[in-house]
Amino acid sequence: MKLKFCFLVFVFSGLLYGQYHVDHHLEKQFYKGALAIALLLIIRLYFKSKRSEKKHPKITQDHLHSIYKKAETENNKKEDFQDRLTNPVQSADGQNKINRVTSEEVANDILKELHSFEAKELFLKKGITLDSLAKQIKTNSRYLSEVINIYKAKNFATYLNDLRIDYAIGRLAEDQKFRSYKIPFIAEELGYNNEQAFAMAFKKRTGTTVSNYLKK
Repeated sequence: MKLKFCFLVFVFSGLLYGQYHVDHHLEKQFYKGALAIALLLIIRLYFKSKRSEKKHPKITQDHLHSIYKKAETENNKKEDFQDRLTNPVQSADGQNKINRVTSEEVANDILKELHSFEAKELFLKKGITLDSLAKQIKTNSRYLSEVINIYKAKNFATYLNDLRIDYAIGRLAEDQKFRSYKIPFIAEELGYNNEQAFAMAFKKRTGTTVSNYLKK
């Protein structure tokens, strides 16, 4: 876009020069017409570039709003579940309907570790699995899986992918250099072993492909 704009400005300047030095009446009329056309093209390209600049922030804001909305929904689910733990619903025989292996104390400890895991952006490391993360936070995979399912309202794979994709969208919105990288490099930066895994997770989270998002 910038090259086209510069080229047209160059043509525009040349036409001005020609207009100033040409004496023949017919040639003057020709230069005037060409000058008017060049001027219209420059104005059109200018406003087109302005619209393009305004479009990207709007798309980014829409995606970020969608992420915040999902986070709010997930937080509401967590609060609802905690309320049901405090006031469990009982069946006709007087038994609580919620069956869990993890005690509330252990669950709270795991949640604290997950909060640290998210805050430090450790989810960007490669090779993270349920077992490796459980070992890292000094618990077992069964407890960890149950806490993520209950408090995050998703399984481990979705939990990890959502953290990575939300991070990617935020960084793509704020970091133009990161946005200019090739998709395989972005995937590697996010901890994915290959581009395909990243593309699938991105499409599932945002509803659009990585390539289409980067073009907007």
